[in-house]
Amino acid sequence: MEAFQNLAKQAGFKNKIVKQEFGLKCNDCGRTYDYYEFDNGQVVKDGCDCDMIALAKQSTENYRKKQRKAKAEKIFKQSIINDNLAQVTFDNYEPTSEKLNYAKGLCQRYAQNFTLDNKQSLLIQGSFGTGKSHLSMSIVKEVKAKGYTVLYMNVPQLISTIKNTYNNRNGMTEQELAQIISDVDLMVFDDFGINMNEFATSKMFELVESRVGKHNIFTTNLDEKEMTRNKDMQRIFSRIMSNTTLIKMDGQDYRTRGLKF
Repeated sequence: MEAFQNLAKQAGFKNKIVKQEFGLKCNDCGRTYDYYEFDNGQVVKDGCDCDMIALAKQSTENYRKKQRKAKAEKIFKQSIINDNLAQVTFDNYEPTSEKLNYAKGLCQRYAQNFTLDNKQSLLIQGSFGTGKSHLSMSIVKEVKAKGYTVLYMNVPQLISTIKNTYNNRNGMTEQELAQIISDVDLMVFDDFGINMNEFATSKMFELVESRVGKHNIFTTNLDEKEMTRNKDMQRIFSRIMSNTTLIKMDGQDYRTRGLKF
């Protein structure tokens, strides 16, 4: 007790002790401590390690958050994104119908409620120009801002990237690319099903299979009949629909709104 009071004076404590108790035992850390309460409301538990433990935990969590953010940035750089998606957000998406406005709301809630504990996927289906890629990228940006790892890949370009791994044009093996896709917290396959030959279908089955039970977003212009046109596509579709919500986006091409023909 005397030692603490002397230290307090030496440190320039100007506040008076209004309450003190000695030899208390902390139920959390198990250590014995002396309790001091000052007239400014400050409390000191001399001998209790709880504050130090809490500080250490917070420092560790801050470090982990920083590491997760760095990892997310590194992985996101592997994304294949069209230049016109760089500036998209939920705020600058302007739906042309109530149905598209409803779709926007579902996508916003998906982004807001995103956690690793509740694995959910989306299949965003609709005609050209209704904003499927716009909304999926908006989700990606919000989820990424929370510190999760995300990857966004246009499927036709993804297939080309896989082919380029065979001659080492992009400095990455097919296995390394597949592992990144398998491991990310949220994976987006944009323009799924477009011009998929036998090779593309085979590779997409492998990738989609690796993502079953995880967070995924698929965008497509194809309807269910087109997405299940043969047995191989049916196998992929079956896995896509595992714990997946279908969002239909039919309406006017919002990129041509206001144009006169």
